[in-house]
Amino acid sequence: MKALVLVSLAVLFLASGCSGSMFYWYHPDRTLEEAKADYTACWDEARQKAADMISGKHYDRLPPPNSSSAATSSPRDRIAAAPDDAQGAWRDQYEQSVVADSMRAKGYMKLRPDRIPRGVHTKKYGQGGVAGR
Repeated sequence: MKALVLVSLAVLFLASGCSGSMFYWYHPDRTLEEAKADYTACWDEARQKAADMISGKHYDRLPPPNSSSAATSSPRDRIAAAPDDAQGAWRDQYEQSVVADSMRAKGYMKLRPDRIPRGVHTKKYGQGGVAGR
């Protein structure tokens, strides 16, 4: 019985991960062209904000975000991490956060592909996409 429960949980866990990180930003009142323009504007804003934010010297002393070594390494090991790699990873994470905030501020919802209404057009980008009528 325990094995069945464990297998069921494992399948559920894997199935939730198999949907991937693909998502779409959707606004019911926007066309696909408007959604693409909004998404591009959000990314432009994010790149500028990230460039301003990450230029600080303190990022060269941090391990990359979501790094398993972040919790286990000593401060001396963290300083020895390649600064460009850590800064790039922090910049990427910060950009994605700014884009998400910007798209939500414009009224968009982040939806999985299976939640997009029928008849809505989509455009995929690197980690996500946009959807519009």
